[in-house]
Amino acid sequence: MVNQRTIEEILGTLPATQKETVQNLRNLIRTTVPETVEVVKNGKILYRLAGKDFVWISHFQDHVDLEFAMGASLDSSLLKSRGVAEKTENVRHISIGNFDKVKSELARLLKQAALLGFEHCPTT
Repeated sequence: MVNQRTIEEILGTLPATQKETVQNLRNLIRTTVPETVEVVKNGKILYRLAGKDFVWISHFQDHVDLEFAMGASLDSSLLKSRGVAEKTENVRHISIGNFDKVKSELARLLKQAALLGFEHCPTT
């Protein structure tokens, strides 16, 4: 798979339902934590906060995930670990099925993550 360099390239590869989910996530992140900076890194839409990776959107063949850099410090039954496949022990993700159903919980987690900061995360 070729890593896309722009958000438009990423969106152009997605089926309509995933594209809608990604757009909904982008809007939610930007409105909930407006101080984030949106970039593309390793073919993913990544949001940086205070100069560090904060959250990113990963798209797979059949679903979209929202991944939290400090997810292990957050409290939600929606957060999952990929186990040994996870890059760091702090990362957790939420698979987005019905965006409207999880929107309020995602907003709460984004706010909580932004308030936590990165003191507990190793510097990469």
